[in-house]
Order: sequence, then C-alpha cells, then structure tokens
Amino acid sequence: MAQLYLSENKWRMVRRVCRKKRFRYEDARNMTRHDQVHFDFLVENGLAVPAGDEWYELTDKGKAAADLGAYEFEPVRRVDPVRRSTVK
Repeated sequence: MAQLYLSENKWRMVRRVCRKKRFRYEDARNMTRHDQVHFDFLVENGLAVPAGDEWYELTDKGKAAADLGAYEFEPVRRVDPVRRSTVK
C-alpha cells in the first residue's frame, strides 16, 4: 500500500465538497478544462461514489484526502498467465 498525493486541482475539488452531504459535478468544478478528467479520477479511485441521478457522496477515503491532500493506494496484483511448455 502506498500513499499518493493528489494534485492541487484534484485536492481543490475534494475540498469544495467536503462539508456537503451530497454534491453534483458542478459543485466540485474548478472551472478548468481538465475538470471532467479529474472528477472521473476521484470516482474511479473511490474518493467519491455515485448516490443517485447526477449526485455523488464523498467517502471516508475522500474526507481523509481532503484533510491530508493524499490518499491510500493499493495496487492490483496481476496474475501472470500459465505458460504451457510446447513438447515436440
């Protein structure tokens, strides 16, 4: 497990909504062209979860990231395919 730091733009998005129970994408925006990519990153990494039609909630992981500016990351282990020996 590793602790990764959010970039400033992602951290600002989390800080904007940390006091709200539920929020929309528009509430978290920084008004930059990369907002959608940053918001998708927050959802994919479990900092925010969908809570209905266009509504989201900040998770405990997201609330901790709002305070620290960092989040816990656990990489997924890849399973190597079994190699079969070719006997001729």
